[in-house]
Amino acid sequence: MEKKLQEIYEKNINNSFILDKDGVIKSMEESYELGSKEVLDWLSKMDYLSDNITYIIEEWNNIKKKS
Repeated sequence: MEKKLQEIYEKNINNSFILDKDGVIKSMEESYELGSKEVLDWLSKMDYLSDNITYIIEEWNNIKKKS
C-alpha cells in the first residue's frame, strides 16, 4: 500500500517546495479510492460475506454518488 501511495504522490505533486492544491486534492481522492478498493477486495474474501459482496459494492457506490 505504501508504494502505491508514493506513486500517487509522485504523479500528482510536481514540486515538494510548493504544494499544488489541486495536486494534493487529486492525491487524496486517488488514495481514498485505493483504500476503498482494498477494503472491498478484503471483504470479498470473507466467506460469510461472499454472498453479500455484490450488494455491499452496490451500496458503497450509491453512497459515493450521493456525496
